[in-house]
Amino acid sequence: MGPAPAAAPPGAAGAPTRADEAHMRVALEAARRAALAGGVPIGACLVRDGAVLATAGNAVVAELDPTAHAEVMAIRAACRGGRTLDLAGCTLYSTVEPCPMCRAASHYARVARIVCAASLEDFHALSGGELLERAAAGPAVAAGCLREESLALLRAWAPGGRA
Repeated sequence: MGPAPAAAPPGAAGAPTRADEAHMRVALEAARRAALAGGVPIGACLVRDGAVLATAGNAVVAELDPTAHAEVMAIRAACRGGRTLDLAGCTLYSTVEPCPMCRAASHYARVARIVCAASLEDFHALSGGELLERAAAGPAVAAGCLREESLALLRAWAPGGRA
């Protein structure tokens, strides 16, 4: 194993509490279930005001869905269960530091705080680091195809029609 994680930097989510540890155990159990189902052993738990809203394990293989990361699955379940897109005030517990996709999903759902167990570096040391290698390159992007038609739709939708 690598060195112990450093203290949280200023402005970070803060040092873990006993409640954090209890909720992380829920995420760890979801990770165990994911592993038993043949998936990557990553779990997530979404909590608001001490109440668990959703738990999920990585379901990429089971769902044949590359976006079925534990964190995204928990966010989806909490949003559907609460019939809302707003998870403000929630804490997301993940057994591995969320990847960029999961962090973006957390941002758009307005999750207030993320607590993770292992870092992405820990995960990459065990998995071969494919995310680090591929994230830098990513797929090629060709922008501008039917741009004006797309902008017209966006203008009609956006308040004030600025685009």
